[in-house]
Amino acid sequence: MLNEKSIRRADFFALFLVAPAFCLIAKTDIQKVMIGVGQSELIEFSEPVKRISIANPEVADATVTSPKQILVNGKILGVTSMIVWDEKESHSVFKLIVHNELSYHQVMLRVHFAEVNRTALRELGINFLAKDQKLGSEKVGVGSFGGKVNRPVDPFVLPFNNAPGQKIGDFREEALNESIDFFLSLPKQNISAIIKALEEKNLLTTLAKPNLSAINGSEASFLAGGEIPIPILSGSTGQVTIIFKEFGIRLKFIPTVLDSGLVNMKVSAEASSLDFENGIILSGFRIPALISRKTETTVELKNEEHFVIGGLIANDAAKTTSQVPILGNLPILGKLFSSSRFLNKESELIIMISPHIIQTMREDSLPELR
Repeated sequence: MLNEKSIRRADFFALFLVAPAFCLIAKTDIQKVMIGVGQSELIEFSEPVKRISIANPEVADATVTSPKQILVNGKILGVTSMIVWDEKESHSVFKLIVHNELSYHQVMLRVHFAEVNRTALRELGINFLAKDQKLGSEKVGVGSFGGKVNRPVDPFVLPFNNAPGQKIGDFREEALNESIDFFLSLPKQNISAIIKALEEKNLLTTLAKPNLSAINGSEASFLAGGEIPIPILSGSTGQVTIIFKEFGIRLKFIPTVLDSGLVNMKVSAEASSLDFENGIILSGFRIPALISRKTETTVELKNEEHFVIGGLIANDAAKTTSQVPILGNLPILGKLFSSSRFLNKESELIIMISPHIIQTMREDSLPELR
């Protein structure tokens, strides 16, 4: 019969025997394996595989494809661990990270601000109210501003195009509000031809071409304008507090790369200008009001496809430059407001936007430092 001392001695030796195994597991290197959802990763071993254990089989599973190979499949987003034993009972520990492959995308937005002659648009045969047609077998128009577009669209023709009669895009006129006058979507090759042709005929002037970068699903914004100080008088203390209000053109984009390869973009466009006629006088200073036009929409475009926004800036907004000369130095707006064609309502500000998908390198594909 075992006495109490024998039991304690047996417990001590049991702990002593278990401890080395625990230390072995603790010292085992954990290898990280990154797998895209719906993708597979082949792992090779130096010894034949005996058995596999995965902590959460809903995230990933594994099958033995040959004595020294296993195939790991990513099922849903998540992280789990996998232990693989060989015939000698040695084991390897893996950390399986199942990710969405699209999360590694960045989207660069190429924005092109340009002043276009209005007469040239009419001379190019743009018909806003023609019957609905298609560009080949695919509809070109991909979105609307302020709601569903209830005006028909029609591809228009460049008379000086190399291929006479070739349809190159759709113009859409928004009937729901006056904030946006038209919406145009064009393939990459067609927009380049239009810009080049219009510039050669001095019918289009480039104002700026900024590039914005955003991580897939994150917001990118751009402001062409400035900030104006607005004094706020406190009624109780009489203290004046200064706040700053933005004015000009503010663009916000949230691009998301879809499984189909299309880029879904939430677009918010706002144009605000200073209105001194409806301003107020405070402490002897005239504080201008702000006239704002804004719209929001969601569009889906192919990689490097373009869409165009027009009608954000009213020609009357250029009068502000004569009242505040320093506004003529603002990027984009200063050059636009100093244009005699724009002042005489002979031209229009258009904004051309094109998403470009950038595939960033995954962590497991980065070269090692040597």
